[in-house]
Amino acid sequence: MKKLTVILSLIVLAAFATGALAAKSTDDKIKDLEKQVRELQTWNAKSKIKWGGDLRVETHNITGEVDPYFDGMQLQYLMTGSMFAQWHVMNPDFGDSKGIIADPMDPASYMDPATIERYIGAYYGDYQMWSGNLSFADLAAAVGSMPPAQMAQFMGALMPATLQDGYKTDNSVLYTTRLRLKMQADVSRNVDFTGRLSMYKPWGASTQTGVFNGQANTLNTDANWPGTPGDATLKLDRAYFTWKKMFGQPMYLSLGRRPSTDGPPLHYRHDEVRAGTPMGTIIDMQFDGATFGYNISDKTTVRACYGLGYESQYGNGVMDKDQALKDAHFFGFNIDAWTTPEMQIQTTVARAFDITDGFNGQIIMPNNPVTGAAMPGPIVTRFSPSVNLGDFDIASVLVARRDGPFDWFVTGSWSKSHPEEGVYGPFGGLFSDPFQNPESQSGSMYYLGARYNFDNDKTKVGLEWNKGSQYWFNFAPSQDDLIAPKTSTRGTVWEGYLTHRITRKFVMKLAYISYDFDFTGTGWHVGAPKELDGTPVVQGFPTYKKAGKLSLGFSARF
Repeated sequence: MKKLTVILSLIVLAAFATGALAAKSTDDKIKDLEKQVRELQTWNAKSKIKWGGDLRVETHNITGEVDPYFDGMQLQYLMTGSMFAQWHVMNPDFGDSKGIIADPMDPASYMDPATIERYIGAYYGDYQMWSGNLSFADLAAAVGSMPPAQMAQFMGALMPATLQDGYKTDNSVLYTTRLRLKMQADVSRNVDFTGRLSMYKPWGASTQTGVFNGQANTLNTDANWPGTPGDATLKLDRAYFTWKKMFGQPMYLSLGRRPSTDGPPLHYRHDEVRAGTPMGTIIDMQFDGATFGYNISDKTTVRACYGLGYESQYGNGVMDKDQALKDAHFFGFNIDAWTTPEMQIQTTVARAFDITDGFNGQIIMPNNPVTGAAMPGPIVTRFSPSVNLGDFDIASVLVARRDGPFDWFVTGSWSKSHPEEGVYGPFGGLFSDPFQNPESQSGSMYYLGARYNFDNDKTKVGLEWNKGSQYWFNFAPSQDDLIAPKTSTRGTVWEGYLTHRITRKFVMKLAYISYDFDFTGTGWHVGAPKELDGTPVVQGFPTYKKAGKLSLGFSARF
């Protein structure tokens, strides 16, 4: 009996010990699980991407007036055709076996447009061979060797045949849809990521590469995505990280695809908060680069900004350094001198180095830029810059205030070109036509606006005005205005708008914008701006004298 009692006691003690151990093991497991959950929650809080964005649907009515003009592409076609006829007649292997040229030794025999057309048609195979080997350098050398008096006679004989009548345009209905998906993530305590994907297309069409019409926003490059409607694909609009409070100091570094579009004061007319770092009056384009900022106070920040506008030796098939262009760089300062809810004072100052006559991209050219001849159908081709034109300075200053129910702003902007002497491409040099020596030119633009806020900021009515001079130019191909970037206009623009928040994040906008162009070449730094006063001028492409756009849209922001 005693032995049995001892055995039972040992069994009870063993069971108790086993239970205690099991309980302890369960507690440890629970603690381990709690630790893992805390770690997962911490990782999730730091690593998850926060999504947002907006969907906008608009309808537009666009009208315009084009003055009579001399077709510059047709003029170039006739000029090169005359050169071909002279070469062909004088070449012992060819000659004019059909007797089309009246007097081979008389220059005037090669100046009749009808004769040139007839000669090209008669010897079209030879013309294709000759024009296929004609470079712009050959054309420039031929024009440069012609005495001024003979050139004047040449132009006087050919230009009348290139005169085009003025006309009116009316796109009664154009629908567009724009989707923007915003991303934000906390990488660590002082590092965060920001990105945005965008799609912008017209209804009934989905092509990112359109026919070039002389405007910078019809050259398909990433500089004007997604401000120009194109196809239905999502494109990388912004992607950058920001390293804040570097080394414990009030400074930061940001690298990647920059927030360089929709800068102040452009956000007022869209009833949005400030969306871009540089002032939208001078820079409204996509580019990759870096920003180093120093927060002097909670009201004042100074930023040094760098961007690369054109990479010359990657993707261009260049193996010989003597054939490569220089990279085009941007460098400048963006200073938020004073920023409070009631007032903003800001300035942006920048220089573009070794600016080129365009950016890498795709294009449908209606005419050969060297010969001026019509291209054989709507062929999508790759566009590459041909020359570094020089440097370019640009600056702008903004004063904006909120006084009671009124928001208002005043800006002044200035630009100055520093062209390379004697340098130009097929479309010209910095503010100069082909075959002309470019000279330094200055431009200016003034932009004013006011907005009245009704019903606790639910309804807002605004009016804006801007005017640009003959040689005014800014980097704004991504500006979402369809006709032309309004801040680039060499002339006067009026815009009136009404925005109404149906709900806090569902916004209706009704707007009308009116353009009155004084000079050709709005939004383009290549070619000489010519006055639009009703007198026909030589233009590579037709230019609006007047244009207007009536828009109604709805934006769902999420």
